[in-house]
Amino acid sequence: MPGGVFKMAAIDPAVFFANYTKRTARLPRGFWVALRVAVLLGTFGICALLLLRPALGLQLWWRLIVPSLPLVLVLAPGLWRQVCPMAFLNQIPRATKTSRAKDLPGWLKNAAFGIAVFGFVAAVALRVPLLNQTGWAVAAGMFLVLALALLGGFIFKGRSGWCGTFCPLGPIQRVYGQAPPVVVKNGYCDPCLGCQKNCYDFNPRGAVFADMTDDDPRYTGQRRLFFGLLPGLILGYFLQGPHPAYGEPLHLCILLAACAASAGLYGIVTSYFPLAPYRVAAVFTAASLIAFYWFSGPTILGTIAALAGHAAPSGVVDVSRGLGIAASLPILGFGLYSEALFKIAKAPKTAPAMAVAGVAAPVARSGAPEVLDRGSGAAFPVSAGATLLESIEKAGLKINFGCRAGLCGADPVVICEGEQNLSPPSDDERATLARLGLEGKARLACMCEVRGPVTIDRDPKSGGAAAPKALAAPTVDRAKEAGVERVVIIGNGVAGSTAAEKLRRASGSLAVDVVTNEPLHFYNRMAIGRVIYGRTGFDGLQLLPEAWFEENRVEVWRNTVARQIDRAQKTVLLGTGEKLPYDKLILATGARATTPTPDFLRRKNAFVLRAADDAQAVRNYVQSSGARHAVVLGGGVLGVEAADALHHLGLHVTLLQRADRLMNAQLDEQAAAKLTAYLEGVGIRIAVNTSVDRWEGEESYHTAWLSHGPRVRADLFVACLGVNANMFLAQQAGLEVGRSIKVDAAMRTSDPDIYAVGDVAEAVGPGGLWPVGAAQADAAVESILGSDKSYQIPRIVLQLKSEGIDIRSFGDIQAKPGDEEFCAQPDGASWWRLIVRDGKLTGAVFAGPPHSAKHFTKVVKEDIDLRPARRALLMGDSSAFAQLC
Repeated sequence: MPGGVFKMAAIDPAVFFANYTKRTARLPRGFWVALRVAVLLGTFGICALLLLRPALGLQLWWRLIVPSLPLVLVLAPGLWRQVCPMAFLNQIPRATKTSRAKDLPGWLKNAAFGIAVFGFVAAVALRVPLLNQTGWAVAAGMFLVLALALLGGFIFKGRSGWCGTFCPLGPIQRVYGQAPPVVVKNGYCDPCLGCQKNCYDFNPRGAVFADMTDDDPRYTGQRRLFFGLLPGLILGYFLQGPHPAYGEPLHLCILLAACAASAGLYGIVTSYFPLAPYRVAAVFTAASLIAFYWFSGPTILGTIAALAGHAAPSGVVDVSRGLGIAASLPILGFGLYSEALFKIAKAPKTAPAMAVAGVAAPVARSGAPEVLDRGSGAAFPVSAGATLLESIEKAGLKINFGCRAGLCGADPVVICEGEQNLSPPSDDERATLARLGLEGKARLACMCEVRGPVTIDRDPKSGGAAAPKALAAPTVDRAKEAGVERVVIIGNGVAGSTAAEKLRRASGSLAVDVVTNEPLHFYNRMAIGRVIYGRTGFDGLQLLPEAWFEENRVEVWRNTVARQIDRAQKTVLLGTGEKLPYDKLILATGARATTPTPDFLRRKNAFVLRAADDAQAVRNYVQSSGARHAVVLGGGVLGVEAADALHHLGLHVTLLQRADRLMNAQLDEQAAAKLTAYLEGVGIRIAVNTSVDRWEGEESYHTAWLSHGPRVRADLFVACLGVNANMFLAQQAGLEVGRSIKVDAAMRTSDPDIYAVGDVAEAVGPGGLWPVGAAQADAAVESILGSDKSYQIPRIVLQLKSEGIDIRSFGDIQAKPGDEEFCAQPDGASWWRLIVRDGKLTGAVFAGPPHSAKHFTKVVKEDIDLRPARRALLMGDSSAFAQLC
């Protein structure tokens, strides 16, 4: 086996590492239920013996049952996990649908393995002073863990309440059962709830490798530490004997010192020698088995012989000491075999070289196309399929970001050289560049796939590319033909600004007025989180230069309130007392943030996060008050982004969500679990199924009492609980309203000369998104100009704006009867789900590492035919998306 490489032509890694959902049960469910009941009754029988006949009970327990269990764990750990009495009790609440099925809190999830290891080591440490000779203490301990397993099942979902987290036998099961020759299909988790990381029950053959290669060094380090300390724990226990002459304090110190020495040896070996961590772990496991059975082999043999009324022959006793060597062979042999297959399974698939326009693209030293940033002089490689924006961010260079869909125009870059090595611009990107006056001069970084060497400049102004430019006069003045001379737009968000731009493109004669109560011109509302934590948060926030409005004769009334609409006179009364006449009026007044109580914002430390001013106010308050703890109310998209921004600012953040999971309207349980794990991993506390019942504090809040009893203290409270449409003007004018302003397919209100677009319009389909506002503005403008074009709901793939995780959502995330679903394997780095209804993709979710959703997003957004990769999708193979692209 040179280099430890096997030839695996006969074994398919996908079959070898198949998770339990891909395996066939060999025995009927009734058999397992009966066996579980029998084992549970047997456990109660042992407890009875320990209480009534402790000598016999202790003999059976410590000298026969416990020493025999490692052999079962080595050969077929799934067998034990099928019949374990703790697992049986733990799953009763789920089977009877009485479990509250809560998610394990992040802090408890992070501490779970340590709790399990502490329980295991404590049980070993207590054997000499108490458990080896006290039947009632052993029985009490058994009853305690059985009760805790049952309680964990009632409270937490899946097996996260005991079997996969706190069970003291869990760590030893993963160590001894790391390379099972026999796999027994998990019979409990139907369906899988994704309740734990690298779940052993989901894929016992792959779990140890997932543990060893996990991206979280703390997670991996804890598991490697247990591999290292186990031989020392075994030797420290047995070498001291059952009755050491010295006292218990010294006994415990020696035991812990042996653990520390063994773990230290493991650390030295893995740190100073070029050895694979798994192979060192396998050797330490083999050493543990050999040491354990050197002492326990004769114990098992002697107990069996004593129960049979015979004495074990001395020669056989000596042979029994080698039982550990026999037990370690599957670990070493089958483990290395599994490792080789795992490497094959995880090896990147090589793709055939692709010629672009018949020219071989130069390749950087790293083997990937290289980008040179002219401003900084930095050169960096671009991984396959990555966009220019992703590559710039990965290189640590500053660049603004927005929708990442080519619509907002937040990230234009000048292409100094190598434009032919970029993917061609889409229609959306061309339209956005034209709006910015950058068509033919720059590209949007989020839309460019790099296929060869490129030189860029992240500052479009450096080459004069961002100089404002009047839009070309149309050949036909559509407004004049429609008899429209003046349009007033109230609101300068995406809907209002898009309407203004499209009106000017269609007419050179039209008078266009935009009224906004904000101090800024049209800006990137999707990036206001950076205003909270960025030192230059307002830089690049404005999406159109101020001169653009002057060049294109769009009159913008900033810091101005529209007070009243006079429909009879067709005028808008401004807060300054001036009146603006209109032929057509577009209401793009947006929405205001919902607050938990009417007086919420009266407190000095209570905020909402809707506009740039809100973000600046939060940042100013944190700096002036020295706030260190923040509570965010609402676990939707904006709430998650607000929590992430406050965390970036250095605050300790607690995020409260009324629903059972984060972003419940956009994510399924598995994707929400990935998001929760990421946020908790960076230190954000998550509480779901909770809301605030009452508040404490006069001028400033200091405590929020939660609906389920506890309280949370903080210096800062930010509400992200959704929005309410700004309908004051419409209601005052007598327009028909519901939850928002009612409109028809052309975005007309009940007054044919008044239109409503964006968050304030009650139109079909989703709202509150950039593409929706732009599409509604387009429909309204077309109607004003005499076209009968109706509003068409854009195909939207929602994206969470977070640098640490890729989250995508599209359409209906809940399958209906008759729908077809394709799902990722739950133990993968990324989770995704596709829902196909009547042959059409109607829903999709994705959660994975940064920059991992590129191909998924393209498949969903462009509605690419899934049939060519159907088989791979059915297998949960994430590479299917790259194949489709």
